[in-house]
Amino acid sequence: KNTMKKLNLKKLLSLTAAVALTLSLAACSSQEPDTAAQENTIAPYTLTQRERTLLDAFGHTEGTAQVLSFQAPVEARCLTIQTTQLGENGQWEVVSAPAIALLGEDQADLSLSGLFTLSRADNYALTFHIVCDGAGGMTSQTDPLPPDPNTTMHTWAFLTDPQTIQLDQPIPVALLAYGTGTSMSSLDLQSYFTPEDLAGLALVQAVTVTFSETL
Repeated sequence: KNTMKKLNLKKLLSLTAAVALTLSLAACSSQEPDTAAQENTIAPYTLTQRERTLLDAFGHTEGTAQVLSFQAPVEARCLTIQTTQLGENGQWEVVSAPAIALLGEDQADLSLSGLFTLSRADNYALTFHIVCDGAGGMTSQTDPLPPDPNTTMHTWAFLTDPQTIQLDQPIPVALLAYGTGTSMSSLDLQSYFTPEDLAGLALVQAVTVTFSETL
């Protein structure tokens, strides 16, 4: 029981720190417009040295966390973050409920823009934070997966270049792969669209973001 309490406390502290970091980045983005995404674009957020140090202090290194900024088309009112897992049939399977940020009818004067952070844990759980400019934020976490004692290594690919947002078209922002061998090839985000390229890996997770006019 004591071990479980310590693990829960560690998770809570990490989550709280990540939320604080996200809110801090949101404030910075309004003061430093050069770090924000261009119109109709989602792109990596440029961390300052202070922000990078804060991220590292809570164990969220470049390999375990990503921060993106986005500015969707004016028609977009909904942002959906979906986590999928590559199934035995070679197709992507939904493994958890999507995280959704939705602008309400009373927010017609707002555009869907802000920051999105993703962090991964050793138990394969993923935590998402969304902060929309002028509309507040939300946090969502996927369920952890059963540990695989045969997994010996992992690799990942995060979004590194700006991507143009097209309504209702999923944009892969992260691929996370775990293997049982002694070596692994680097990942390419575009392999999301050709999952056969990922065959042979013990576990592959994908995270996509989709902007749409309605839920």
